[in-house]
Amino acid sequence: MSPKKSARALLLSAALIVPMVPLQAQEPASPQSAPAQSGPAQLVSPEAQAVVDRMASYLRGLQSFSIESESSRDEIVALGFKLQNNERSTLVMQRPNKLRADVSGDIRNRTFVYDGAKLAIYSPDDEAFTRIAVPNSLDRLIGGMLDAGIEMPMIDVLYEAFNGTLTEGVRGGILVGDSAVDGVACDHLAFRQADVDWQLWVEKGDHPLPRKLVITTRYDVGDPQFQVVMRWNLKPAIDASTFVFTPPKGANEVPFDDPTAFDVSAQ
Repeated sequence: MSPKKSARALLLSAALIVPMVPLQAQEPASPQSAPAQSGPAQLVSPEAQAVVDRMASYLRGLQSFSIESESSRDEIVALGFKLQNNERSTLVMQRPNKLRADVSGDIRNRTFVYDGAKLAIYSPDDEAFTRIAVPNSLDRLIGGMLDAGIEMPMIDVLYEAFNGTLTEGVRGGILVGDSAVDGVACDHLAFRQADVDWQLWVEKGDHPLPRKLVITTRYDVGDPQFQVVMRWNLKPAIDASTFVFTPPKGANEVPFDDPTAFDVSAQ
């Protein structure tokens, strides 16, 4: 075990692990969890909403793409100590019904392969995989994954971005101004929800792609953050094997916890 993972294992003995919070955050569970809110709900500025709408419209028109991302996620452990865990992932999507994601990081390593009929999830750390019958639709697949609690990099953000629902539940949102991510000119946006603040950097020009996202969970110890930088390829080289899952030698197949999680009756 590496020194970092050894230290992490010791700290987790009395730890509270704080996961990434979806953008559609729920209201605080009790009055003690957040300051009382009063007055009329704030609005998203027309300039900020225009950038989000332009991005969503552009994303819906993409037929295939790949994203290489680097992310960090704060983890709050014993006595409020904050750890930062890093992750790299590659996501390849091809409409109408193909997807692959390869994830490697401090906490987990996973491969997800969707071929239009089944979703395979492989964990090299456990030398185990599962296959799930899923709908023949990317939108229904992603919705089902969220309902089933299957974590895949950027899955909730992409789902809401493609469907234009990123600003639902937002109490305030503004266009901060001009910025740059990896040397790419972007519009910098900032939003506030009940217990989540999030910032989004959207590329300017003809390709309004999300380039960076930062989510801050307020009212939790340490205000943990999730951050991801995305590098897009709109003309990825996709070969026949990309969306085919072949179990590695020695890997064991295990049943999925909830075989009824996906409704495949209405194809």
